[in-house]
Amino acid sequence: MKRLSAQTQHDILIKLQMYAQPIFGFAVNRTNSRHDAEDLAQDIMLQLVKSITSGVEILQLDAYIWTVARYTWADWVKKKARYSRSIKINGMSDNIMDGCDTPSDTVLMKEAYQILHRQIAHLSELQRRIIVMYYYDEMKQSDIATVLSIPVGTVKWHLHEAKHEIMKGMNRMRQNGQLSFNPVQFTNMGHIGWVGQLGDTSDVLRSALLQNIVYAIYHRPMSSKELADELGTVPAFIEGELKFLVEYDYATKLPGGRYQAANMVVWERTAEQTDALHEAYCECAAQIADVQYAAIKDIQQKIEETNLTYPDRDFNFLLWSLLPKNVEDQAYRAKAFSFDYDRVVPMRKDGGRYIASAYVNPTNPVIRDDAKYYTVYGPMTRNQGGSLDLWQLNTYWSDRSGWQDLDFKDVQMCYRFWRGELPDDEAHQEDYAFLLAKQYIRKTSQGFELNVVWVDRPETWQTVNDLIPDLSTTYASAVNRLYERALDIEMTNQPEHVRSSLEYLVKLQTVTGRLVAYVLKYLLDGGKLQKPLPAQRKTITTLMGLIK
Repeated sequence: MKRLSAQTQHDILIKLQMYAQPIFGFAVNRTNSRHDAEDLAQDIMLQLVKSITSGVEILQLDAYIWTVARYTWADWVKKKARYSRSIKINGMSDNIMDGCDTPSDTVLMKEAYQILHRQIAHLSELQRRIIVMYYYDEMKQSDIATVLSIPVGTVKWHLHEAKHEIMKGMNRMRQNGQLSFNPVQFTNMGHIGWVGQLGDTSDVLRSALLQNIVYAIYHRPMSSKELADELGTVPAFIEGELKFLVEYDYATKLPGGRYQAANMVVWERTAEQTDALHEAYCECAAQIADVQYAAIKDIQQKIEETNLTYPDRDFNFLLWSLLPKNVEDQAYRAKAFSFDYDRVVPMRKDGGRYIASAYVNPTNPVIRDDAKYYTVYGPMTRNQGGSLDLWQLNTYWSDRSGWQDLDFKDVQMCYRFWRGELPDDEAHQEDYAFLLAKQYIRKTSQGFELNVVWVDRPETWQTVNDLIPDLSTTYASAVNRLYERALDIEMTNQPEHVRSSLEYLVKLQTVTGRLVAYVLKYLLDGGKLQKPLPAQRKTITTLMGLIK
């Protein structure tokens, strides 16, 4: 029999939520009271969740749901007729349905029955199955052990623990956690690495429930029951989500049945942390920006004599690519990586390899007024192992969307244009529309020409790199001090289990993207670097061609 994948199960469970109201209407039409309707609707939903998470293939979801609903209703009617009217808890028989001679007794009985149902829903998945098999299906403990492939002693122990937990729950009001009434929302979800079939962090953690599960188990491990209490729900509704998170490496299951977030950094900075980080990056940028700018300006004539192609021989436009790329290269040389990449960055089931990240959006998010100038995406590279390469960094000054809008196709199309393989004719109208929309080409009085920094061969790019002096000694003290300060600030209030992931992310930020944004802002404020023209905004901080 074909089995459903965890992702397919997850998608069906999401769709199942849309059927909650119609299922309740189905139950109302087949019972005598709202209480009974709620019971029946809950039974139907639980049966559906149980069957879906078992992985059995479902060809037509709508037909399957109403078939389960009808069978559950028929079984419910039979059980109502022959229900034993008692359940043993801690060795005592509480006759919660016998002797209901008065209307008030009937109301009390139904209320107790509802509470009992809710408490059973708070048990773990295994305990719920054992309770249902033993009390509702009237199975022997030995048969339960056989079906579940566990020892009889384990069945007895779970029955004892489940009854004890039910009694405790019925004698007190459950205390839901803060997330049950004040849930968080993740913003600016991203990744460091490359994504797989499921997409980015924002695609995986697309629901509020998944985000709050990850947040709840980020700072301390929790069992499914503890997590359900924290979120104000029942384990049945989150166990499938936990399995999904574990399967795709967003959580790990620890010994003892607790879960912990994994391979992800959740940023939740205070105003003091935000200001301290800003100060640290500003200080580093001030130490290296003028030195880097002067080093390139000193060799401007020699660079202009190379075969680098850039529009109108506008050296300021070239600087928007040379400066960021060289700051990255120099900082990498100054801060050698010492991480075990294979250990720190996980290979995920969907083919992606990345560390996920997200910001928490509280009631009053801490955002600096000038934060927009220092927001970066990348750097991003696109290549397929050959010499043809594409490097790009998105900043406040580049009029581009996120990583999803960048593809190896971009550099392939520009390569064909550069080689003269795209004549301006009707057959290539769509190609030209694509290149013009991204500003990779522009139309002049002489025709179309490239509007990007283009490298004609690897030797040309090697010549440019050889011309720029090695500044790693100058960078070393500034970048290492920045890394130490940033790591100390970022680790404040972070759980220890994310240290290796956070160290990796901070090191990347202090040698590339974020540092580059501060260098660019410093040079703009000093009047050395000029803002890009409107026709240049989509292709600044971009380098492409035969680079490798």
